[in-house]
Amino acid sequence: MARKKDVVAIKDYIVKSNQLVEARYRLSLQESQIVLWLLTQIKPDDEDFKSHVLEISEFARLANVNVGSRYSELRKITKRLIQRSLEIYEPSLNKLIQVSWLSSAEYQFKQGYVLLEFSPKLKPYLLQLKSHFTKIDLADTLKLKSVHAIRMFELLLQYLNIGKRTISVDDLRGYCGIEPNEYKDYFDFKRKVIEKAKQEINTKTDYDVDYEEIKESRKVVTIEWTIKKKQSPKQSLPFLPKEYRSDLAMIEAFGDYGFSRAIAKKILKDHDIEVVKNALKCVNLQVERGNVRNPKAMLQMAILEKWHPETFKVKRKAK
Repeated sequence: MARKKDVVAIKDYIVKSNQLVEARYRLSLQESQIVLWLLTQIKPDDEDFKSHVLEISEFARLANVNVGSRYSELRKITKRLIQRSLEIYEPSLNKLIQVSWLSSAEYQFKQGYVLLEFSPKLKPYLLQLKSHFTKIDLADTLKLKSVHAIRMFELLLQYLNIGKRTISVDDLRGYCGIEPNEYKDYFDFKRKVIEKAKQEINTKTDYDVDYEEIKESRKVVTIEWTIKKKQSPKQSLPFLPKEYRSDLAMIEAFGDYGFSRAIAKKILKDHDIEVVKNALKCVNLQVERGNVRNPKAMLQMAILEKWHPETFKVKRKAK
């Protein structure tokens, strides 16, 4: 049995085989966050799946639920992940696999953690990948709060080098796990799935996406998507302090982002001080990298969504 250990720091990206990217499944946002966390625990040289330790407190934070004495909400999430199936189709082998995400979830209540492990059938799609895979930026994915936006983002990143991807409406529905009785009218599907995903990706990530509708007999049958990396000009904001040891220092930092002193004081009053410090550090880092078009809006988002600097950490390559 795996021993209790500290949670491993989040990597900068995850890797999925293209077959897994194109699998058909549906997850809630809570379930998606747990799967995403488990994906970050896989190392490039792993030859087999391992049980990974997730602290109950961290689990509750990822799933955005309060921890009860019996962890009832968390148990519901892991139970659904064991029951939910995804369909992976391999056209070259003319094979379809139905498999669940988790093989098990083992709660150690007194120690305050849960052991999670992927289903063994997922090994070919997550381990030792040498080709035909998609690299997915975690810093961008973690910002998305719509499960459809997350799925669309992955599907488009798969074709980033080409810059465009054509997907039939039926396939898009399947990739997102949308049932036949949901969004029957294309207008509803476009408004609640396609447009919502497009807006969130464009607003929250470092990529711009757009689409054109392809019709047959006045019926939209295919969506032609485009995706490209944003070309953001370097920001002219002054270098902000890396440490914010006083309210005054943070108020001055907010001023650099265009906030009035009154608004800055209200933000400090309404939010946990560590949340505000982390948000300032995150946005400051993104400004330094030239990845921000609207720093003020990003800072507001960072506070509301409780961003953490570890998410934006870039590993240095060994010389």
